Amino acid sequence: MSTERTGMRTSTRALLAVTLLAGFYLLAAAIVAGLVWLNFELIVNTGRFSLGTAKIVLFSAAIAYPVVRVVFLTRRPRDDSHDGLPLTREEQPELWDRVDRIAAATGVRGPAEIRLVPQVNAGVYEETKLLGLIPGPRHLVIGAPLLIGLTEAELDSVLAHEFGHYANNDVRLAAATVAGRAAIGHTIATLHHGADQNVAERTSEIAAKNAAREARGRKARDTDAGNGGVERYLAKLFTLYAKLYFRVSESISRSQEYAADRHAARIAGRDATASALRRIPVLDAAQGFYLNSYATMGVGAGLLPLPGQFFGGLDRLLTDPERGKELTDMGLELPDEQPDPYDSHPPIKQRVAAVEALPDTPGLPGLGEDRPALGLLRDPQRRLAELETLALIPEAAQMRRLDWPELVHEAMLAYAREEAEPVLRALTDSGLPGTAEAMLDALDAGRSAEIAGRLPQSQESAQATGRAAREFHRPLLRRALRALTVLALASQQQARWELSWSRPAALVLPGDTGERLPEALDAAVADAPDTAPLRALLAEAAAPADPQS
Repeated sequence: MSTERTGMRTSTRALLAVTLLAGFYLLAAAIVAGLVWLNFELIVNTGRFSLGTAKIVLFSAAIAYPVVRVVFLTRRPRDDSHDGLPLTREEQPELWDRVDRIAAATGVRGPAEIRLVPQVNAGVYEETKLLGLIPGPRHLVIGAPLLIGLTEAELDSVLAHEFGHYANNDVRLAAATVAGRAAIGHTIATLHHGADQNVAERTSEIAAKNAAREARGRKARDTDAGNGGVERYLAKLFTLYAKLYFRVSESISRSQEYAADRHAARIAGRDATASALRRIPVLDAAQGFYLNSYATMGVGAGLLPLPGQFFGGLDRLLTDPERGKELTDMGLELPDEQPDPYDSHPPIKQRVAAVEALPDTPGLPGLGEDRPALGLLRDPQRRLAELETLALIPEAAQMRRLDWPELVHEAMLAYAREEAEPVLRALTDSGLPGTAEAMLDALDAGRSAEIAGRLPQSQESAQATGRAAREFHRPLLRRALRALTVLALASQQQARWELSWSRPAALVLPGDTGERLPEALDAAVADAPDTAPLRALLAEAAAPADPQS
């Protein structure tokens, strides 16, 4: 099939999407107009305004009001495409030169503004008017993870892809398509929200009436709160229309993605484009893992990485040899996803296959370097630090900033203290100091059941007696004693958690302490407790270091 014919089909679908968007508003207007006409005819034909007529009018108003309020009067959510850190031409000439060259090679207008955002995302947004028919300024957003995790060649392909959306005349009405999705989705969500509020209010009203009945000694009524009234039914009606609209509009979007990929391959090269398509889902997964496991690991203790490292530390994870291999393998083994008629993007594996089937294209001269794309930014750590200021919650400004080794140790130490809280309370409630030695004294004194009984445990464990109780209590006591021991060793600077980008932080103990500790803990919580090995281990930790060693 020729490109011209494909373009005509896509243009036809785009026109159909705009027609369906207009139809959405016409549907809403038809509902209101139909109700008005029905009431007018009812009053005219009957020649009088009776109680029954009044009820019909009120019922019609109950239907028309949410349609007018939600579809025509409710303001849409604010477009946040202009959030992020502005990157000006004066501050970032290399990046701007790159963007300008790609836009020129694609044959489209470049952006008036570039912003750096925290997400694994890139996009060009245009401030159009009249459903996208009147062009306006364009704004390019580039995700920091893309600069950190892609090469310059791969970033070129991402930018060429975004500008490719504008190079193809079929995307002239893309703004209308996007606006339609937002408008319809917002309408349905608002109607469901209103229905949920109606149910909540009705439930509260029923509960209040039943409470009053019970106060008078009468039996409460089993009354149904309903499903949310007319707003729920309207939401279902508009949902049926939305399914038709989304199937058409998302079909357009999927065609545009393939067309933009072809533009990217022509501008930045086939291999760089395929590589970027493979890499971006991997970056998305890596970013999520990094933020959860590293960047925010100390937030509960009021700790953050050094400025610029909250987002910038992703590079440490990506360049770790073991993690790097793991992530590379993820990119090579793309999942076999089935196309979703309601998804705006085709499955990534199909996009990669379509690009790799294209003729080999090296890309334009002067583009396609394999250097990290972050090198296009001047003073990247400073820019990433500025992005943190914009993206993080205000409370982050009051948190302590530590380098990675100290952050990991302090965060894990805070977790260790939290883990020891239950046994510290158990010892205090038993009239004992909160130390490992005090717990060992309690075990020697035969108070293990008393301590275990004050620890969090399952109902089955709490109700057990005799031998069964001792078996349930043993792991509880061992975990509690280990938590106290680790805190004691850490207080003597004999225990430290070490950073690893390949695996979870590891607790490092001096000498053969790590080998001796499990057996010492087992001996201390045995039926006949032997606390001597663990006492010796703690005493060695507390002893001053030998200056001759």
